[in-house]
Amino acid sequence: MNGNVKRIFFIVLFLLGSMNASAVTYVIHDIDESSVRSLTFLLSKLVPSNTLLTPIRHDVFEQYESSLKADDIVVTIGVDRFRQACGFDFDGAVMALFIGREEYRHVLPDCPMPTTGVFSGAPLAKNLALLETIWLDQKPLALLYSDNVLIDENEMTALAAEYGFEFQFLQTQTDRLSVLRSVNIVLERSGLIFSVVDTELYKNGNAQAMLKQLFNQQQLMIGPAFSFVRAGSLFAVYSDTQAKLEALAERIRRWQTEKHMLDAIYPEKLRVSFNPSLIKAHGVVPPSASFLNDRYGLCAETLCD
Repeated sequence: MNGNVKRIFFIVLFLLGSMNASAVTYVIHDIDESSVRSLTFLLSKLVPSNTLLTPIRHDVFEQYESSLKADDIVVTIGVDRFRQACGFDFDGAVMALFIGREEYRHVLPDCPMPTTGVFSGAPLAKNLALLETIWLDQKPLALLYSDNVLIDENEMTALAAEYGFEFQFLQTQTDRLSVLRSVNIVLERSGLIFSVVDTELYKNGNAQAMLKQLFNQQQLMIGPAFSFVRAGSLFAVYSDTQAKLEALAERIRRWQTEKHMLDAIYPEKLRVSFNPSLIKAHGVVPPSASFLNDRYGLCAETLCD
């Protein structure tokens, strides 16, 4: 299917959904079609059977903003699509998926309609509690971030102190040179970079470049996703797609039936993965799978259902 045919297909799909008298849940995305079809299929099994799910690309959707109805729901994939939807003029609801908490909080003030989300990554307290068990270095934890996230330094500093840690914060530009220069700056006082979900900071190969630089300097990063562990971070606490969709489906159901908007959250089901090579190289002893589950409520990647 070429580009023009795809475009016509999604326009027709959108119009068919808009002409339907019932509410429509639009999944706004810029990912490949096979991925969004799979995502929509999985979501369809979790929401009421009468829920009309319509995946549509963001550039097509912009042309039909006026067709949105008050009972419609817009599910956005990623922070860019969330920001886009918050600029729409309609009375429906927006639900963000595959977005970091700090990204969500940065955009939220510009979102006038009822809004919720399901966060990627994991709560700060969950990461700090695990880190307290395995990391004995008392140097500050470094946190690099772009201007596309909202970092509450006071909140994070207070929470870190509860676990015996201190944060060193540094906002950086997102071009490759600036990012790598910032890594060198924070590593003058810290041996570990702590990450939050920050799409702008880590895109265009920046994440890989940072991890390569850290490897060369024998320093480490705590990643926000499993992909970071595979690329060279020490560990990551995160949720899988199914857990995110279950939390999203609950929010869709409550909004459809009660017009009650549940708060944005992290999924309850969280996983943890360690990088075995780095664990061994740095002498870190990871907790057993049973301890991870009993103490932190985390599922060790190799034993998850």
